[in-house]
Amino acid sequence: MVFAGERCFKLHRIMLIAMGLWPYQKPFIWRMQAVFFFSVYCFSLFSQFTPFFTRPCNMECILKRFSYICNTFVYIMNYYSFYFNSDAVKQMFEHMQLDWKIFKNNDAMNIFEEYLFESYIFAVSTNILVLIGGFGFIIIECRSIILDIIIPMLTHKSRPRQLEMDLELFVDKEHYFFLYLGQELLVIGIGTWSMLTTGTFLTTVTKHSCATYKIVSYLIQNTVTVHTLQLPVVQRIQYMRRNICLSVYLHRRTLEFCKGLLLSFDMWYFPLLLVAVLSLSCILFRLYNAIIQFDELYGILVSCITLGCYFVYMFMGNFLGQTYTEHSVEVLDSTYDTLWYVAPLPIQKLFLIMQKSIRSHKIILCGLFVASIEGFSALVTSAVSYFTVMHAMRS
Repeated sequence: MVFAGERCFKLHRIMLIAMGLWPYQKPFIWRMQAVFFFSVYCFSLFSQFTPFFTRPCNMECILKRFSYICNTFVYIMNYYSFYFNSDAVKQMFEHMQLDWKIFKNNDAMNIFEEYLFESYIFAVSTNILVLIGGFGFIIIECRSIILDIIIPMLTHKSRPRQLEMDLELFVDKEHYFFLYLGQELLVIGIGTWSMLTTGTFLTTVTKHSCATYKIVSYLIQNTVTVHTLQLPVVQRIQYMRRNICLSVYLHRRTLEFCKGLLLSFDMWYFPLLLVAVLSLSCILFRLYNAIIQFDELYGILVSCITLGCYFVYMFMGNFLGQTYTEHSVEVLDSTYDTLWYVAPLPIQKLFLIMQKSIRSHKIILCGLFVASIEGFSALVTSAVSYFTVMHAMRS
């Protein structure tokens, strides 16, 4: 049976190579991919800003355009947060592989197997869902062409061709429809796939850290048991001391690893959250207008899907942060749950030191935002507050 961690490693390697984020690939190919994606994003931003100067629009039109502009900025910040932190990405892979080597042919590998299998299933499932969703989006965007083929109009005229994103490429949109469609699919496809690639990889890293904390808790709980207390005195103290030293080493190593990652990504992810909240508020406003007017069912559908994707992505990120915090708390709880008070005196002293020094660890971005269920509710509340301000300004 193939270890789930190896399967995760191969899957993330393929996805990161496809996005030009694999830190071990050749520098020339790596830079060429980054330049290509940056060019796509820049050209997309240019074609999204241009309609503000070439076409008149109302408040709803402005917010619709602004929401997609914010989405593009989210794609850019998410992608280049990984690109410019290639050393941190490399450190993540090396950290996980070293942990697997430490516990090779050990019962602790079963814990890694359980947690990483969940991450692997999540990554595969989201890839399949995104591919199905992308195929459905292409069909919906080409609905006028498909309907013209299946059910031609009696006047033998083509139905109007309209895209979800408002782009300006300075050519006729009807005649060069596929050019506009290609530009839209390119930026949305690259951006969505980069979000999926980085999101699933961070999920695997978080799950690995949770599994490590679980192993630490398991080691501490099994340090002083009825079985270990029956061992000879010298062997008993050696066994307990070895367990404590290994658990402290793993806990400190995982804690420093996670703190280092937060420092690497702090400057990227906090502004990314702010832009995402602004985009979310614009989508809420668009959905509100579409429901009130009820003149465009497609607009309601797209707004609901986009809103759902934002909520799911934000919730998953905060849920993983909450899970990580709860596993770090379990480490402290395990020092109290064991039979430490009947252990030999030197071991009791070590347990007392651990009880005073071990603290729970929270994922905090820029010292302000805490990744947790409460953090998710705070993001949603902020988006609703911005939406309320927009609605008041419009009124």
